[in-house]
Amino acid sequence: MYRVLTVLFFASTCHCKTEFSGRARNFSIELLHYTAQETGGHVVISPFGVWTLMTGVALGATGKSYDQLTKAFVLPKNPNTIINGYTNLSRAVLSHTPSVSLTSKNFVFLDHGFTIYEEFRRTIQDDFGAAIQTLDFKDSDKAAEAANNIIQKSGATVSNVLRSDDFTESRMILTNAISFKGLWALPFNTTETTVEPFYDENNKRIGKVNMMYQKAAVPFSNIRDMKALALELPYGNDGKYSMLVLLPYPKIKVADVYKKFEIVSIKGIFDQLQKDVDEFGLEEIDVRLPRFRISTNVVLNKPLGYMGVNDIFEPNLASFGRVTKEEIFVSAIVHKADIEVTESGTVASASTSAYLADRIASPNFLANRPFIYFVMEKTTTTVIFGGIYSKPTIF
Repeated sequence: MYRVLTVLFFASTCHCKTEFSGRARNFSIELLHYTAQETGGHVVISPFGVWTLMTGVALGATGKSYDQLTKAFVLPKNPNTIINGYTNLSRAVLSHTPSVSLTSKNFVFLDHGFTIYEEFRRTIQDDFGAAIQTLDFKDSDKAAEAANNIIQKSGATVSNVLRSDDFTESRMILTNAISFKGLWALPFNTTETTVEPFYDENNKRIGKVNMMYQKAAVPFSNIRDMKALALELPYGNDGKYSMLVLLPYPKIKVADVYKKFEIVSIKGIFDQLQKDVDEFGLEEIDVRLPRFRISTNVVLNKPLGYMGVNDIFEPNLASFGRVTKEEIFVSAIVHKADIEVTESGTVASASTSAYLADRIASPNFLANRPFIYFVMEKTTTTVIFGGIYSKPTIF
């Protein structure tokens, strides 16, 4: 049996490159949609972390398993093209800056006596940079302890990624650990943070949040086709990483805004933001955004099933002929993610006519109702972390 675990956490968070970024980006939108359905809408995931791991899984698959994975993850059919594209995209996304700490590490743990083909081993080691270690899965407690030590010694700022139960029936475990920590280019002033009410999509008060505030010159647009406002909060001063926040108009549901990704792309939103900056300049925006922390622990089997990935989870249908001669399948893909947004930045291991206004008066961005957010690498428009905030808490 073959269990895949995707573990994500927060720290303390060429033509080929361009072409591949679109593949990861398109997958991200769909995965967040189906994962939100599984978690009740309040969620954070790392699409790039999941995509990284599942691209490696795809390279071990054959037959229908391979076809389903390449279709769902928008991968080319040729394995060499996958490897080259993955390498270039990862290099672009992970070349972080002084204001952002971003790491992504892959690990493969093998049970004693379980052998994989040498070509697959080379691909996972050389092209995906995975650390491969053989452990005695029968002694699951020691295996978990050893695996967690290996992950920590690699520099990953996380502990107890894997549990002893994860090793009980597995022969191979693949893990991706991704962390992001970014400092705002324009930090919020902690003295301006106040406790304020938070409302649901029907304007019913459902709780309170610590609402951060600042008046800042940041990109802002009214995305009419989505019935939402878009705000970009950059990290650092080089324009490489930023958080994109989409705030639905009053009484417009997040789900309805999200459906509009069928006609509006993330790249299109950034293009509109840049167009408005070019036309109006960087105007000062009254920004109110909750300070928040979200943790998600979700099995991705069902969301991926909605996306057409089914055979790899079935013992009689899974085909991993490039991995081993043994008959194996994926028992579970477990995704763990955390994000923390504060006045200084992000750690990832509403009102009135201003929402419909064009750029005439000083705009007001009051995120006191459910909103969508993406932590982006802008040169490739890659979603590193993404989610929905809908359940207020005092943090």
